[in-house]
Parts: sequence; structure tokens; C-alpha cells
Amino acid sequence: MIYVVVGPTGVGKTKFSECLAKEKNAIIINADSMQVYKGLDIGTAKIKESEKEDVPHFLFDIKDVSDEYNAYLYQRDGRRLLELYKDKNIVIVGGTGLYIKALLYDYKFDLGSSDLKRLYDFKIIGLTKDRKLLYENINKRVDLMILEGLVDEAYNVYNIKNKNHSVMRAIGYKELFAYFDGFVSLDEAISEIKKNSRHYAKRQYTFFKNQFDDIRWINVDEIDIFDLIRDI
Repeated sequence: MIYVVVGPTGVGKTKFSECLAKEKNAIIINADSMQVYKGLDIGTAKIKESEKEDVPHFLFDIKDVSDEYNAYLYQRDGRRLLELYKDKNIVIVGGTGLYIKALLYDYKFDLGSSDLKRLYDFKIIGLTKDRKLLYENINKRVDLMILEGLVDEAYNVYNIKNKNHSVMRAIGYKELFAYFDGFVSLDEAISEIKKNSRHYAKRQYTFFKNQFDDIRWINVDEIDIFDLIRDI
């Protein structure tokens, strides 16, 4: 079975997917467009090696920041993995809705995304929480990222020549690039990261609710995730 874990940034998708993968003896496939890049660790809240607990993880850290990567390439790489591990349980987790749509549905890039049929048997679990609490979580997570070294990480990326356009626009990095360029103060950059992350979460909600009609939405404030996992 394929399990798809979606939801806005900061809602707890990584923790939930790790628990689900262990319960189902599954592999994990990344569906976050920025977590495919090496070196974008803190700013993308990428899972740490110590947190993987022997669960196989795929499509993380597969590209340098100078490499181009997009939904078309993700569709190709992801479907190869689905075929290779078709006899195992698979957890797909991430907040990039277009990647998930391109992977699991009959998505043709020249035709768009209307009236798509499923190509696989899968269940979609959408994680949500009270909007005010989510925004508070996002703000706290950005503060933690700063403490963990996001400024240094972003500066390392800033100094890499030929960064691709996606990396240049990535939330958590583009704001600090403006700080390194002298356009804003550090406090202003951090404030912009928080604001842009909150706005991104809102856009993710809109995309998932409009583009997927078969999501089982779960409020993580109202249910124990371990009880939920056993019920899936």
C-alpha cells in the first residue's frame, strides 16, 4: 500500500511519516521540492540521519543546488521507485502538491491537471491543526532554525555560484540572501522568513483542498497520532 502524508509546513508531517513507516515496515519517499537538494538541511527542516532509525529514505539529498530539478524529473524518479518497491509499503511525505499530483495521477505536463485519474492504489492523509497554533509553531520553528545555524547554512549556499532559480527563491534562504546583500537587517530577514512561511502554509492548504478530493484530514490537536496510525 502507498500512504501519502500531506499538509502545511510546520504541522508535523516528518514525525508522523516516520512513525507510520515504522508501523507499516515501509520505505519513505520525499515529496518536498527543496529537500532534494544537498546542503538545504536546517532551512527545509529535513530529517536528520539520527532520526531515520533504519527506515530507508529516498529522493532526499539527490541534487546539488546548482542542478535543475522539477516536477517532470520528480515524476520520473518517483515512479521508478514505486515500481522498484511495489511489493513493499511506501510512505510518500511532503508539502509540494504538484510533485505528488504528477507522481500518482495521470498527469501530462502539456495538458495540465484537470480530470486526472489515479495510476496507483493509495491513501492520502492530510495533517492539519488550528491555524493560530500552526502559525505559532511556524514562528517557533524559525527561531529554532536560527539557533541551529540557519544563517551559516544559508551563507554557505549564498557563496555557491550558479545556484538554480528554485534555490534562489526558497523560503528561509532568499530572505537571508537579502540580508547578506545588505538590503535588510538580520531581524528583518528573520521576520520575513516567518511571514513567508505562514503565507506558504496558507497556500498549501488551498492547493491540497482544491486539487485533491480524497484526502482524509486529521487534526493533530485532537487525536493521538499513534492511535491514528493503528487505524490507517
